[in-house]
Amino acid sequence: MRLPPIRIIPAVILVAAGCAGPLANVNLNVVGEQTALEKQVLGTYKSLGEDLMIYSSVRGVDETGALKVPPKATDSQRAACQAMRNREYNRDDIVKMLASGIAGEGNDGFLVIRGEVKADAIEGLTADQVGKLVEEENANRRTILDRLVETTPDLGKDQRVQVGRIFAGLNQETAPAGAWLQNDNGTWRKK
Repeated sequence: MRLPPIRIIPAVILVAAGCAGPLANVNLNVVGEQTALEKQVLGTYKSLGEDLMIYSSVRGVDETGALKVPPKATDSQRAACQAMRNREYNRDDIVKMLASGIAGEGNDGFLVIRGEVKADAIEGLTADQVGKLVEEENANRRTILDRLVETTPDLGKDQRVQVGRIFAGLNQETAPAGAWLQNDNGTWRKK
């Protein structure tokens, strides 16, 4: 599956689309100027996707049959790659929840359940499963944000909120039509 080209406005950058295959094929069309922080975060997120592709595509043996040593990775790098794989695995259900309005994209980069979830809200998922899926998605997003903050040059932990807003912009940009999006002031609008 391949993501369509993404149009990015100045406040929105690529930070959390998918992982594995689609992440490597994302086309960016930048409209307007990006802040230095957005450029840093975008570059770091892109490198996370490249790391994922490197670790996912490494074969256990070379062409002669000799065992290959996998590339070295830090714990946070492995965790971020796993979070990106998890997000890709759950993406179809997350898109269904966003399109149905059960969940919305918050202004902090995380999913928000909007109201009470009925038992049959999403085909094949119980209300408990919807809640657990949102929790898992948000945990994956938090892991990716942690890695972005850790690996973005000159980015302090005090800028995490700003990185979250940048992350939110991308999540909102890639959300399906009909999804609820939270504005910076906390109000909600439908995409």
